[in-house]
Amino acid sequence: MAAFKLKCPHCEQKFIYDVTEGWPDFCPKCAHKMGNDRPDDEIVMPAFLSQKSKNNDKVARDIMDGSEVRAGLAAEMSGVPVSEMSGLKITDLNDRNDAQFAAKEVVNPVTQQMDAIRARGGKVGWGVAEAQEFAKSAHTGVEAYAGLRTRNRIQRALPAIGQAPLPNEITRNPNYRSPV
Repeated sequence: MAAFKLKCPHCEQKFIYDVTEGWPDFCPKCAHKMGNDRPDDEIVMPAFLSQKSKNNDKVARDIMDGSEVRAGLAAEMSGVPVSEMSGLKITDLNDRNDAQFAAKEVVNPVTQQMDAIRARGGKVGWGVAEAQEFAKSAHTGVEAYAGLRTRNRIQRALPAIGQAPLPNEITRNPNYRSPV
């Protein structure tokens, strides 16, 4: 059964309809003629935006609008026209769900060289196994935990500059806005 939830354009009530036999000619709720007799070559724009997709689109648009504001503020702070700060504006954010990242993929000489190395079968970057080996070697040998000891010694020598607020303190703040 290929059932779809349809909405009558007249009474605006939703109903489930099995479309294997075709689309309904009349609304089962109010018996209004649904106007299913359009020519096949007529172009119709479906209402495909749900609240979920509108929210995702709004986030992308807010990021782009915010970048324009930041470019204006940067221009004001540096005393130059906004046109000189136009490189700070985000105008090509990828807001599709099928993309892994919202930012455009970086293509520069470094990424081109990495792609060429990969094409020849070489490795670029560190893999998990290499990272685990580096971590293991940091905790063994003559100078085990040397980096940790050095960090602790530097922190003790410097004056304390404060501590980040705990999550409970953040959420109790009257100006806190939930990200969801």
